[in-house]
Amino acid sequence: MARSENTNLTSLKSALTDFSSDGTQTKIQILKSLHNFKFSKPSEILEYHDALLFLLSYAENQSVFDLAKGEMNRLCDAVIHLNETKKERLSRSGIAFTETQGTFSFVMMKWLVYQFPEDVSIHSFDETGAHPKDILKHGLNEMEFEFIGDEEFSKLKWLEKVSGFKNKKSILKWLLNCVDEIELEPFLKEQLFESLKLYITINTLNPQFSRSHESFYIKKNYFHSNALLKKFNELELINKKLPTETKLTTTQKNGVLESARIALALLNRETDPITYGTPEGIKVFDLEHGLTIALFSINSQLRLPLESYVGFMMYKNGHPMSYGGAWLFGKRSLIGINIFEAFRGGESAFVFAQLLRTYKQAFGAEQFEVEPYQFGKNNPEGLKSGAFWFYHRFGFRPIDEKLFQLAEEEHQKIINTKGYRSSIDILKQFTKSNLGVNFGKDKISLKPLQISHFITYSIAKNFNGDRKIVFKWSQDILKKELGLVYSKLNKDEQFGFTKLSVFVALCLNLKKLTATDKATLIKLIKEKGSSEFNYTLTYNKFPFDKYYVKELVEFKVK
Repeated sequence: MARSENTNLTSLKSALTDFSSDGTQTKIQILKSLHNFKFSKPSEILEYHDALLFLLSYAENQSVFDLAKGEMNRLCDAVIHLNETKKERLSRSGIAFTETQGTFSFVMMKWLVYQFPEDVSIHSFDETGAHPKDILKHGLNEMEFEFIGDEEFSKLKWLEKVSGFKNKKSILKWLLNCVDEIELEPFLKEQLFESLKLYITINTLNPQFSRSHESFYIKKNYFHSNALLKKFNELELINKKLPTETKLTTTQKNGVLESARIALALLNRETDPITYGTPEGIKVFDLEHGLTIALFSINSQLRLPLESYVGFMMYKNGHPMSYGGAWLFGKRSLIGINIFEAFRGGESAFVFAQLLRTYKQAFGAEQFEVEPYQFGKNNPEGLKSGAFWFYHRFGFRPIDEKLFQLAEEEHQKIINTKGYRSSIDILKQFTKSNLGVNFGKDKISLKPLQISHFITYSIAKNFNGDRKIVFKWSQDILKKELGLVYSKLNKDEQFGFTKLSVFVALCLNLKKLTATDKATLIKLIKEKGSSEFNYTLTYNKFPFDKYYVKELVEFKVK
């Protein structure tokens, strides 16, 4: 790159968050001056790409947006004509028309092959993974005993021989088909497939499979004519009434699910609510400043038994910009957020406030916790950025009493000493505890950990560890006390029954139920299988503390 273009690119990056009149003119002038430059260095293409992505999401007016849009299209078109060496250096960048390699769950792998049938193929097998013959040998004909026990061929060569295909795309489809035909519960099938440690390549000319273009339909762009919102009343925003859910067709919800899966696949990541989500298990809310949040619940068979794992993808003017999830347990929620790198100079605090607002109002969560990784444990970037103080801004404090006191002392030093910053050693100490905040008055008396340990203890003590007997026993209890008959429930409701029946039978005193609470509990069990979203709301309506058995309340986890 010529020196002037290099200087322009550096100046553009410096001006990204400058929304003054001069800053806007600088962006426009640089975009125009770069229009005729032919980018060829992969590092500069990536740098320019992410700057353009930020501009498309945080443009202050139509002129900046249109110029950035034109440049993004031009840059992506140029990538198509790069030589193979340079394209390879852009692999896994997420730029349109570049290659991605990764390993994914069985469900996600099947979906990628279905979505991009001509663009996905086997890349390699990790040496530490299981040999395909150990997974597939029971599906071969007995007369193929030579190949069943063969030690000569490599994993890929063995697949070529038994499948009859040489093309890596065809071999992958054949392999996925064979695994799909194995009669196992979904989670066991996932574990079996994971043992292969198979990596795939996705090489598509479909611009949809990229970070370069918006993937979520928006009616109108939001322009930052008043710059970025950095200072605001956090509590006021969190308590501001959430807009009504955006109504989408099933086709539109499928599009949301597709965009979220692609956004994570480009990072070689997955979250269960998005991987195992369904269109029916999606809610979308259009928020302020061009933000849209999509919420995802896991399909009924794979949901957590007591908590509700509800994932999210946040979009900024149609671009995926953040993802994560919450593990809801009544009014308590563990929460995690990851902001994509290209968007980290934007409105991170505002985005997090919107996240808390959504989970608080959509599901009734009031007590939130974040785990240490979010602010520095095994996360050098989190320590360096002082992420602990980001959460402190929202009222999060260490759960551990000694660390709580240390945080208070550090905060006073920051307030009273100009230029003071907590040392890395201090910030590392904070990672020994979760951080929590309570926007309500209630406290959770029991946590899932205690309930889980109590159930294991009870099954071992009272049923000699026989899980089949305890499930049959719980069926009889729920039939007698609640009038719930497993065989008369629909398929989804049966999943809910299976997940909650042992908990209900062992942990609740069902003979004390009032008629109203009995009806609520029946509804809760059914909704665990039919609607995770409704389940979270109904959970908060049932007075668990009133019905927990004494043995559970007094149980101590050893």
